[in-house]
Amino acid sequence: MLLEFKNVKKKYGKNVILSDINFNILSGEIFGLIGESGGGKSTLLKIIIGMSESSQGTIMFEGKNTRRKIGYLRNNTGFATQGNTLFMEMSIFENSLYFGRLYKKKKAEIKERFDMLAKLLGLSYYKNTLIRNLSGGTQKRANLLVSLIHSPKLLILDEPTAGLDPLLRKNIWAYIHEINKAGTTIIVTSHLLDEIEANCSRIGILDKGKIVAIASPKNYRKKYGTKKAFSEIFKSIVIKPEKPIVKKPEKSKLTKPEKSKDGSA
Repeated sequence: MLLEFKNVKKKYGKNVILSDINFNILSGEIFGLIGESGGGKSTLLKIIIGMSESSQGTIMFEGKNTRRKIGYLRNNTGFATQGNTLFMEMSIFENSLYFGRLYKKKKAEIKERFDMLAKLLGLSYYKNTLIRNLSGGTQKRANLLVSLIHSPKLLILDEPTAGLDPLLRKNIWAYIHEINKAGTTIIVTSHLLDEIEANCSRIGILDKGKIVAIASPKNYRKKYGTKKAFSEIFKSIVIKPEKPIVKKPEKSKLTKPEKSKDGSA
């Protein structure tokens, strides 16, 4: 087990963002984390990478309490955001040197790691190309490379294929699997639920600040059926159908018709 959450809660003032978070990430898996916008995913990711502290509960990384070993957590976690966080006027290699040194890696270590990752991600040709001169798909790969430059044990990918065409999305997932095979455990968030189902060993569903389901794609299908799109399964878990409000028909008040002066109704 690589990462474990025990009764984790996060509050901002009186607002409870996360509550009763209990789950784990297994070493070597690709774990999909999905949920509706505003459900707490971003907050949970920030806690995982050490950018935010939980209000209560315990988070263990390789058996170490992250409150006492926050530096160890940060040094062993990589994070590739949805947007491009690299310096646009620097090359991929220059970005790698900059971020690698933030993790106190030596230049020789960074170069060796860069060459291996560039080959893995098909970026060797672009080593000295400025980020601003790369296509959107190549920038995504560059972002992946730099997030891995310090050899993290855990990589978090936030919407890694957002904004890409189907072919590029397929290619990015192929690279994600190569990274995973090379020994990196991965957590992925995405609104493209068919991709999450096709590529993740387990999927956790976060709804209104709570983990409401964790299972393999196969077990979700076993419970909810094979013919539905995974988005339908997701909705059936997080959106509870409201009971129809049935109003009782009002009893009509019968009134006697007034009689006219001539005695007729």
